[in-house]
Amino acid sequence: MSDPKTKHQFRGLAAVFSVISAGLALLVVLLVLLSKLDESNEGAAGYVPLAYVAFAILFAVFAFSFFVQRADIRFGRGFPWLVGFTSFFVSFIPWWGLSGGNPDLGTLIYRGLKVPQGIIQFWDLSLVMQSVDCARWGFDIYQENNGCLQDPSIYAPGMVWLQYVPFEIFSQANVAVLGVGMMVVSSSVLFWLARTSVGLGQIVLLFAAVGAPWLLLLERGNIDAVVLWVGALVALVVRRWGKSGSVLWPWILAAAAIWVVGTWKYYPFALGIMLIPLLWIRRGWIVLGGFAVASGGYLIATWENFQFSAASNSNMIEFGDYVVLGREPVVARMAGSGNFWFFALALAALGSGYFVTRTLNRKSSVPFAMLAAGGGAVYLSSVLVAGFGYGYKAAFLLLAVPLVSALLAGHSRIVLASSLAVTLLIGIQSIVVWNTVLATLSGVTAASFAVGAGLGIMFHTRLVRQLPEGQKTTVVRTNV
Repeated sequence: MSDPKTKHQFRGLAAVFSVISAGLALLVVLLVLLSKLDESNEGAAGYVPLAYVAFAILFAVFAFSFFVQRADIRFGRGFPWLVGFTSFFVSFIPWWGLSGGNPDLGTLIYRGLKVPQGIIQFWDLSLVMQSVDCARWGFDIYQENNGCLQDPSIYAPGMVWLQYVPFEIFSQANVAVLGVGMMVVSSSVLFWLARTSVGLGQIVLLFAAVGAPWLLLLERGNIDAVVLWVGALVALVVRRWGKSGSVLWPWILAAAAIWVVGTWKYYPFALGIMLIPLLWIRRGWIVLGGFAVASGGYLIATWENFQFSAASNSNMIEFGDYVVLGREPVVARMAGSGNFWFFALALAALGSGYFVTRTLNRKSSVPFAMLAAGGGAVYLSSVLVAGFGYGYKAAFLLLAVPLVSALLAGHSRIVLASSLAVTLLIGIQSIVVWNTVLATLSGVTAASFAVGAGLGIMFHTRLVRQLPEGQKTTVVRTNV
């Protein structure tokens, strides 16, 4: 554990980075507002009013978090069940209405919750299963005019490996069953997140369950849901079986699961940040090195497809203010060097999260740190680095709620203020989809903080190390 002088220095650094990140977030909005001074900018009248709203809300969040002295809220054990059942029913009922001959019911619910209804039910899942079917029938799904798909598939080659699953389970004919199954599993994951979170974090998850980003994810049956599952599964497996410093099989399973979803869309490889604790586990470097080699090798082997997928992401960029997240849509509205300020904001928020966790007096949960870092990294890889994502990318940040909500019980003022602001920002971008500037800035700031907090704990907290038989099991002393 750090000495009092070092902790005081960490608190100072955490405060500095927190103030800088808040200032940069407001600066980005200010640059959006200044863009209206450009007389040739005909679109300013459409988005500047929303930028005023974004500035007011972000300022209120940062100011409110600074003045709050305690945010330790507790709920009964049944609250996580409320979160899980809410997620399932709010997503299942409109689907049931549409498929059961009552389209008015489903349409009214989607409109009321600001969820853009797809052309067909489980639209994204249907596109994936079409690709799998066409590959199964021998078509080259990555070629123009391939005779099976209207457009070349934008998914990575690993996706079509689903064609080898017996009984053609993954097929266009089973989209309805698979889609409802995804609703059940996703709602179960949200239940687990609520169960491992506390207080205000549970409230955020409840609101997220009826938020347009989450419901859009389930309504489309998008495979990002599977990436979310894998992040939760990795943390769950490590928490249950991987705490020992001499057991590798849970980590091998975790690395394999991350690699598989990475072969589907590439950016899920960012979940590899969750494997950092392997550096302090005996022979863990073998698993970590194997994952890095396998991921890099797959990327090189499918380089042309990677370039095509990256170009497809750019082609899908929308500059509207509805169900859209992304650095590029916000930069398009800014005056000046928008990209520079965006990445500066991410680095400042990352530093804030890192130093906040270095000020803690108690041992922190490594699996939850992995979960937060993984969720934040996969979010940033799409929204910040690639520059664009639809609203359902907001779901990845829900993985950070267990850790961030636990920080709300911190005794240090800077820990409470920072974690409260981040919790509120996660809540905002889990609900707001009509304001691209507000949702994107909230998400990027919270995701960067989550990555920094996760790294701070993973680098300075050791897992249990099993000594040879006959000696006592010890825990390496933590610096957190």
